[in-house]
Amino acid sequence: MRKLMKSDLYTLSFQLADRAGLSRREFLSLLAAGAGSVALGGCNGDSESGASPAVNAAAVEKTASGTVLPPAASLGDDDGHVWTLADDRANMDGRVIYTGSRVPIVLLLFYRGTIYAKNVDGDWFRRDPPWTPLGANDPRTQAVAYSNTSLFYGINGHMAWGSGIYHTMPVEQQLAILKDLGVTMYRCDVADPGMSRTIERALLGSFAGSGVGILPVLNPRSAYWNPLGSEDDAYALGYNLAVRCTQPLAGLVRHIECGNELDTVGLQIGGDGSQSSDWSPQQWPSFRGVIRGMIDGVRAVDSTIQCGVNVGIPMAYRALQMLWGGIQPDGSPQGAGGASPLRWDYTTYHWYHSSGDIQCAGRYRECVNILQVLKESFGVPIWLTEYGWSGANDGQEAASTYLGQVLAEYRAAKDQYGVQSIMLYELIDADFGLIQGDGVTRNRAYETFRQFVAGNGV
Repeated sequence: MRKLMKSDLYTLSFQLADRAGLSRREFLSLLAAGAGSVALGGCNGDSESGASPAVNAAAVEKTASGTVLPPAASLGDDDGHVWTLADDRANMDGRVIYTGSRVPIVLLLFYRGTIYAKNVDGDWFRRDPPWTPLGANDPRTQAVAYSNTSLFYGINGHMAWGSGIYHTMPVEQQLAILKDLGVTMYRCDVADPGMSRTIERALLGSFAGSGVGILPVLNPRSAYWNPLGSEDDAYALGYNLAVRCTQPLAGLVRHIECGNELDTVGLQIGGDGSQSSDWSPQQWPSFRGVIRGMIDGVRAVDSTIQCGVNVGIPMAYRALQMLWGGIQPDGSPQGAGGASPLRWDYTTYHWYHSSGDIQCAGRYRECVNILQVLKESFGVPIWLTEYGWSGANDGQEAASTYLGQVLAEYRAAKDQYGVQSIMLYELIDADFGLIQGDGVTRNRAYETFRQFVAGNGV
C-alpha cells in the first residue's frame, strides 16, 4: 500500500470540507481553532478537558444534595462551578458543556457531590468528567449495598491520589489484585471532596458487590491543619473536612478513620509517649480539636458511620487514654482532668517490625501488652490500620518471614483482644509494598500474604 503523503491529507481534508458545505477558508479557520472543538461543536457543546477554573469558588454557594434544576435557577458544585440550563443544554460558568446527549437536556441534578443531566428521552448522564451515560437509571433511586461483609484482612493503598501508580493503575486492576490476595478492606486516604468522589465512584462501580470494602481515612495534615493553632480553629477545620469528605460516601461506607498519625507532628516532647508528661500542653488543644471536629462532622452527615481514631507513635496509647478520659497534659505524669471526653467506635493503632512485639513492647523490657491496654482502656474493637516490616531495612526474605509471623500472631489474637481488622502497609510501594513501585513486580511477601489468607479464613 502506498504511504500517504502530506499533500494527500490536505486533499482529503478539503474533500471532507466540501461535503460538509464549508469553504476551504472556513475549514482552515476551524482547523486552526482546534479539531476537538469542531467535533464537539457538532454535538452541541464543549468538552471539559480545557475547562477554566471556577468563576469564583469562594463566592459560589454549594447546592444541597438532591437539588434539581428546574425549579432551581442554578446549581453550585463542590468545585465552585455554577451550572444552568440554556437553550436545552447544560452550561458550566456560562459555557455550553457537552454531556454526551444528542437530544435536548431538560434537567440538571446535584446529588452526592456530582452533577447529573437528564435529556428529553429520559436518559441520564453523570459528570465524572468526562460524562458517563446511565440510561434511564435515576441516580437517586439506585439501591446501594455495602460492598463487603468481612473486615479482618485489609491493606493500605492510595486510590484517590492524583498522581503516581495508584492514579495511573485503573481501579478495576487494583480490585483484581485485592481479590487475588483475599483482601476485604482497602484503606485509602482522603483530604478533599474530590478524593472522596474517586472512592464513591469505585464503590458504586467495580467495587459494588465485590466483597471488598474501602476504609476512608481523613487526612487533615493534607488539608492545612495547624498543629499550633487554637482548639476552635482546629475543630472547625476537622468538622468541615469531615462533612465535605463524608457527603459523597454516606450510605456507601460503614467506617471512617478520623486522622492519620496526628501525634507525630511535634506533639510528643519527651519519653516514649506512655506518660501524660510526654505530650505538649501547647499543641494538645489543636490535636484534640481537629479529632473532635472530624468525629462530629462524620456523624453530622451520617450517624450510622462508625468513627475510629489512631496514633502512630508505638507507645502513644496514653494519648488515646487522655482523649478518652478528658485529660490534658500539664507537665505531670498523669495530666489534668476537666476536658470533654472524646468517644469513638473503634480504636485504631499502627505497629511495625521496628517497634518490636505488640504484645511485649516498651522501653527497658517493660513488656507492655498494647492489645491488652487498648482492650481494657476503651472496650471497643481494635483495628491495626497499619502494620508491616521495616521498609528498606528489611530485605525480601526478612520481610516475608516477618509478615508470616505477625499474620499468625494477629490471627491468633483476634478473638482474645477484639481485633476486628488488620491492614498491611501497603499494596504498592518500593520499600513497604507487596508489589514494587512499578505496579507489576511482586515481592516475596506477596505470596506469603496470599497463601496465609487463603488458608486462614475468619
